Amino acid sequence: MKKIIGFVLFISAWNAFGQVNDQSIAQELVGKWCYINLEVTNDVITNSCITLNADGTFEATLDRSTIPNGISVPSLKYNDSGKWWVKGSRLFYNSSSNGQGSFTLQKMNHPRLENTPLIVLNGAAFATTSQKDAW
Repeated sequence: MKKIIGFVLFISAWNAFGQVNDQSIAQELVGKWCYINLEVTNDVITNSCITLNADGTFEATLDRSTIPNGISVPSLKYNDSGKWWVKGSRLFYNSSSNGQGSFTLQKMNHPRLENTPLIVLNGAAFATTSQKDAW
């Protein structure tokens, strides 16, 4: 009985912070998202990108020279990969370089580019490069 209870507690702890099934993958977020500085008006999408795959994996290629110093995308290295999932208003990750962590997640539309959805991770805006409808 103790072994069963221990296993159930282990699985419960994994479910609280781990990726358990496809239901935790927010399909509307699947695609490539690249940093865009909303403070400037040239609306250039940079080459600092995070690709969220439908199988729950991600790849990140971040060029820190394109992201202003005040913008924080902590814990992700220049090139990183791992697993991702969403729970509530947080995007969780398990990075091959840095282990587990999370970002606050907000979905919004670009204020100037019509039909351009954005995801905002810890205050950093990422525009889709995939064909998506506005939120």
